[in-house]
Amino acid sequence: MDWQRRPRDPTALEIEQIDQLVRTTPVAWLLSTLGALICYFQFASVQNNSYLDWWLGTFCAITTLRLLAALLLYRVPRSMRLIRWWLSSTLVHAAQWGLLSAVLLTPGAPQAEAILHVTLVAIAMGGSVRLPGFRLTLVAHVGLVLAPLILRDLWSGNAHYALLAFLVFLIGIYALVSGRNQSVALRELHIQRQRNEELIGALQVENERSEAARNAAEAANASRTRFFAAANHDLRQPLNAMRLLSQTLMERGQQVDVPAVSTHLVECVEGMTQVIDDLLEITRLDVGNVVPQRSDFWLDELVRECCRPHEPLALAKGLRLEIDVPRMAVHNDRALLARVLSNLVSNAIRYTEQGSVRVTCALSSDVAHVWLDVEDTGIGIDDEDLPRIFEEFYQVGNPARDRNLGLGLGLATVKRLSDLLSMDVSVLRSAPGKGSVFSLKLQRVDRDETASTLPGAETHTADALLPGHRVLVIEDDANSRTALAGLLRSWGCEVLATADATASLAQLRAGFVPDALVVDLRLPDGASGIDALRDVRALLGDEVPAVMVTGDAGSAHMRLAQDAGLTVMVKPVRPVQLRAFLGQVFAREHAPPAA
Repeated sequence: MDWQRRPRDPTALEIEQIDQLVRTTPVAWLLSTLGALICYFQFASVQNNSYLDWWLGTFCAITTLRLLAALLLYRVPRSMRLIRWWLSSTLVHAAQWGLLSAVLLTPGAPQAEAILHVTLVAIAMGGSVRLPGFRLTLVAHVGLVLAPLILRDLWSGNAHYALLAFLVFLIGIYALVSGRNQSVALRELHIQRQRNEELIGALQVENERSEAARNAAEAANASRTRFFAAANHDLRQPLNAMRLLSQTLMERGQQVDVPAVSTHLVECVEGMTQVIDDLLEITRLDVGNVVPQRSDFWLDELVRECCRPHEPLALAKGLRLEIDVPRMAVHNDRALLARVLSNLVSNAIRYTEQGSVRVTCALSSDVAHVWLDVEDTGIGIDDEDLPRIFEEFYQVGNPARDRNLGLGLGLATVKRLSDLLSMDVSVLRSAPGKGSVFSLKLQRVDRDETASTLPGAETHTADALLPGHRVLVIEDDANSRTALAGLLRSWGCEVLATADATASLAQLRAGFVPDALVVDLRLPDGASGIDALRDVRALLGDEVPAVMVTGDAGSAHMRLAQDAGLTVMVKPVRPVQLRAFLGQVFAREHAPPAA
């Protein structure tokens, strides 16, 4: 019934002790039977005692049954019921020996008496050896064997037998004390064994962890070696080309196609910039310097924005760049998702020679998410390459490391950003020669709830907006200052370039009023570009739009600028990024007033 108390499970020590009892039963049966036969023949030869015959028959029957039971119990699971049953049979066996003293109440010959006392004392001492783990059973066993013998000796009224009774009593006490000591020793030994096993287990776990850590370290070291070897190659290649092209421009005795050489130089710079930017981005992701800024936005508009810069390359290769994304809002980091999607589309176009690249969207089974897929009809990916495609510098189909096919960092960046944004990037399907499908899981937003708050996608033509605007450049490096000022002037801007905040403030007091600011984050003598920007804005009394430029990607200064809500660009600054920023800033001046 439910109210009945369920028997507890036996302890490990109890199981160990009962196993020992069962294992030693055949030897105990042999010695007990031999002792019983010796006692029987010693007394049967001088006494006509029918009870002795009955005792021997019963004794042999019960001990034989215990022997058979022990043989059958070798493979039976140990339980408290089994342990109690076996201990009960042990006490029955002890009671049989105690009964012998009552059966032989009349003393026999001295030789027979000596054999009887030695046999019963040996049985009691054997219990202290076999039953130390069960103290109550040991006490009962010694008492059942020796108590009847002591009473028999005292009953005889002989001083000699009284002395024997006293000696038997002392031996009984010694058996109990010895059994108790053995019990304590066994428990301590068991506890120590458990501790040793736990220690061994802990050492094994620690060894496995150490082995795993060592393997991971070796793998990381090998990956780092491959990483730097590939980075070294991809940085030295454009650097070598730039050195040769620069030397070509310096050769005065030959006719040099300056526009062509300049174009090649720009391509080399763009290549190096791409490598450095990708390396810095992966490093920032690895050290946790990128914090997602999640918001709600229209997914279809973002997809069109990301695909638009890739349309010329797709058109030049004769590919169809198709977009099949319905009006749908999602919740994510817009800028980081744009980076992921742009990398996937760029990768798809790069490795597709004919056919199409499609960006599609479908609801997931839980409706709360959508799957954004980038599908191509390109070279595809072998099954053996799939586990490695997200590794740095690992490329399929580019053994010569042609920079026109990328650097092998795009998918590595996609994987890290996807993990950061919990987008579960995966290769939905891929086969050599049949193309690939990469899939992203995005959180969907009910557009009816957000239609009035989501931003639209406004585009402006920067080339038409930049000419005539004033830009203040604060840059302490002379070469960078000269190059940046020259680039801005080539776009039609009126530029004032200074080396520090003091010179800038002096020019502003002289009457120069800028429409935008480009400020280096770290200025001479430990000065901060953030402080310089604050002083300039305070003097002008206006929150003039500004962009901070820095070569310290991921530094504390950069995080301070970002936390202050400033736009930050990492050197080398890409002209297209700077032009886009200025175009967006100047477009606000030309925007019609709100109704």
